[in-house]
Amino acid sequence: MQWGETLSRPPVVNSRMRTSAPVQVRRWQGVDSAMDQPSLDHHFVSLHLGGPKRVSRRGDGGFQSEVVQPGAFSVVPAGAAYKWVTDGPIDFAHIYLEPKTLAHVISADFDKDPSDISLQETLGARDPLLEALFLSMLQQVSAPDDLDLLYSEELFRLFVHHLLRTQSNVRSSCVRARHALAPRRLRRVLEFIEANLGEDIGLDQMAAATGVSPFHFSRSFRQAMGVAPYAFVIQRRVACAQRLLTQTELPLVDIARKCGFNSHSQFSRTFKRSVGASPRRFRESK
Repeated sequence: MQWGETLSRPPVVNSRMRTSAPVQVRRWQGVDSAMDQPSLDHHFVSLHLGGPKRVSRRGDGGFQSEVVQPGAFSVVPAGAAYKWVTDGPIDFAHIYLEPKTLAHVISADFDKDPSDISLQETLGARDPLLEALFLSMLQQVSAPDDLDLLYSEELFRLFVHHLLRTQSNVRSSCVRARHALAPRRLRRVLEFIEANLGEDIGLDQMAAATGVSPFHFSRSFRQAMGVAPYAFVIQRRVACAQRLLTQTELPLVDIARKCGFNSHSQFSRTFKRSVGASPRRFRESK
């Protein structure tokens, strides 16, 4: 918070999410292109917005410079300090993560000793799921009247889980998690999802396909696939839409229905969050 006060403009978004752990989300636009970031007591993830730009940073990790696209993200572990320079539109969002929050997820979701796990320092990486989750959280805190505690906590937990799985050494150090789905049960539910993408798939139905309880299924599926069942179904629906957009001339409204989206607007919104372009623009680019 003290660092934010040194920037040339206040944040345009500055709010805490409705979660059991303290989670601060902030967004800045139009601040100075050069920024001194001191060593912080929180980890933070930066989402680059506003348009393509060149972002450079110099610090303990050396010098890095990348041309980053909208929706790319950077990771700064607690304790790292950088001097940042941006050549292009200044628009970025931050989410701050307490080390003890990550430690809890490492222990609960991965059954690992948090002292063995560290975040990777990342600049301008792309991950459609991480981008979509970050944008959803930014949307949540930008409309406080619409905040839902359960949704916010699930959204945040999935974000942290996926961040650790893709931007830390937890994957290489993990063994098969306890209570993981047996391969044949996992294969059965994956086949069920693919066969029913156009339908309204519920958690009870997916659990029934594996023969386990919904509670056990949700946790076990996340352990096996790295994402929650809902997020995985969205991934598969977006993939289905990408395939139909490139291989057929079906109208967008028909593609939305075939891939299980409730409406054309939901389809467009979800697709753009995941892919970075609207369905129409994605089709035109292929």
